[in-house]
Amino acid sequence: MIVRASELTPERISNMRGGKGEVEMVHLLSKETMHNKARLFARMKLPPGSSVGLHKHEGEFEIYYILSGEGMFHDNGKDIPVKAGDVCFTDSGESHSIENTGDENLEFLAVIILL
Repeated sequence: MIVRASELTPERISNMRGGKGEVEMVHLLSKETMHNKARLFARMKLPPGSSVGLHKHEGEFEIYYILSGEGMFHDNGKDIPVKAGDVCFTDSGESHSIENTGDENLEFLAVIILL
């Protein structure tokens, strides 16, 4: 199966999870395509100053793979700078958020796997 870029539709979300600004999310595969083993596989784009607000995962874990830009990953109360090539992991029972602190878009892949 191939999903062509032309078939993908960006979704713009204001104040995602209580965050700042607008986030662009492109769902790359549906839950059904992933046999309901994953809840999300998406490309995220945060303009400068935008963020995904603090939220907690239960019964699932989330992975961010930073593609470009730089930001601050809030990992269970710790602020950790991130940049292209970094991987952020949030396990079940943990909380996180991410904010673009740079001058260019912060882009990353987000995957949520169900336990």
